[in-house]
Amino acid sequence: MSFYIAGTGSALPQKVVTNDDLATFLDTSDEWIRTRTGIRSRHVLTDERLDDLAIASAKTAMGEAGASGAELDLILCATMRADTFTPSLACTVAEAVGATAPAFDLNAACVGVLYAMEIADSFISSGKAKTVLIVSAEAMSKLLDWTDRASCVLFGDGAGAMVVRAGEGRLAGVLSTKPDSHVIRMPNIEGLNSPYNEIAQEKLAMHMDGGEVYKFAVNAMGRNIEEACARAGLTPADIDWYLPHQANLRIIDASLKKFKIDKSKVLTNIAECGNMSATSVMVLLDQFAKKGTFKRGDKLLFVAFGGGLTSGAVIITWNKD
Repeated sequence: MSFYIAGTGSALPQKVVTNDDLATFLDTSDEWIRTRTGIRSRHVLTDERLDDLAIASAKTAMGEAGASGAELDLILCATMRADTFTPSLACTVAEAVGATAPAFDLNAACVGVLYAMEIADSFISSGKAKTVLIVSAEAMSKLLDWTDRASCVLFGDGAGAMVVRAGEGRLAGVLSTKPDSHVIRMPNIEGLNSPYNEIAQEKLAMHMDGGEVYKFAVNAMGRNIEEACARAGLTPADIDWYLPHQANLRIIDASLKKFKIDKSKVLTNIAECGNMSATSVMVLLDQFAKKGTFKRGDKLLFVAFGGGLTSGAVIITWNKD
């Protein structure tokens, strides 16, 4: 016994920031960004709260699944930065949807949703849960150095959710870590209120070695795809739809080419949403589900990489009409 996806939801900030908007205060252009990343615009929080987006996406997914708050056995939230350190974003969502289930946040950077799916599988397979709400919400705009054109042009904000229920749907999953504390690094606010703290504070913005990220990502995505397929008794050609992390179109294209994956099967929304960290695959899933792209019996493969360095892939069968 594993799980199937019973409902999905997503929510994006109203503010859309185009490449041309960024060019008004950065030494960049639409062509420079678009040709290097595939990104044309991104959604950015202004007067909205991240937890409001998370709650909206959760309620949509629950409505689609016909799940009440009382029915939820577990709530998992993948995020790098909730609006508060405590309560967790998962507990904030639980309060809003009327749930009393165990609820906690997890941080595996851009792979957070895949980690959450595997945790949900463990709870369901062991009989500890029947219905699980998975939420991801990221406020990347609050983590960036907006004077660094190499990084700030890549990211956007958003939230997504799915309700998974006990049943046959998950075919295989693989998670991995290649520990590296420098390639992608975002320092925390640490010790600023203590008179005893003598550690110098790092700049509170994301630091990223783009070249090293590229090399890791291309290889990790392909490796995880092949391993997940092997565990499911499939080949990459058997997958109907690929839902990759939306980090950079060049990374996606390079991985496809290297591992001979049919580009027509690969879904993207990076042009309009940018990189939303863990939330990327969740919003991607909901947008294409709402379009009716997936048919019952289709095999979907989620694959992602992120800071840590983390990576993973999960294969599910789509069980909705």
